[in-house]
Amino acid sequence: MRFLTLATLALAFFFSGCDTVSSRISERFETVPPKTRTYQVDQKAVFEAAQTAMRRIDFQLTRTARAQGIVEGLSRIVAGNALSDARQHTIEVHLRSEEAGITYVDVLVHEQQESADFAGATNIALREHGLYASYFAALEQALREMGALPAAPAK
Repeated sequence: MRFLTLATLALAFFFSGCDTVSSRISERFETVPPKTRTYQVDQKAVFEAAQTAMRRIDFQLTRTARAQGIVEGLSRIVAGNALSDARQHTIEVHLRSEEAGITYVDVLVHEQQESADFAGATNIALREHGLYASYFAALEQALREMGALPAAPAK
């Protein structure tokens, strides 16, 4: 009898569907799309500016590949409240050019966190974070300084 009750509860849970799972849990397992911006600049110039932008926001370059259009970097490690807590961000930039003179810049920010509360470290892609705006602002500034973009209007 006890088995029948447990089996019934398990089937009810199984058939209840994903609607009952909180959005916070389901979002954690969904793929996070990168933030994309389009620039009317050739890919070579954007590649150079992408590296400059990474340094400007105080990220260390960890991987660059011009042919593949990849620029990756990581932030400094930030200590948490406890001695064993730490956090770090990484940025992945992918450049693609589908037609001459137009470059698409895809940016994805990850957060790695290590804590005494759980074993190991997490690596979570972030949907929203201030680093997206900071990186794109630094990229556009670098493109302006190279003369690839017109100067920003005065405020």
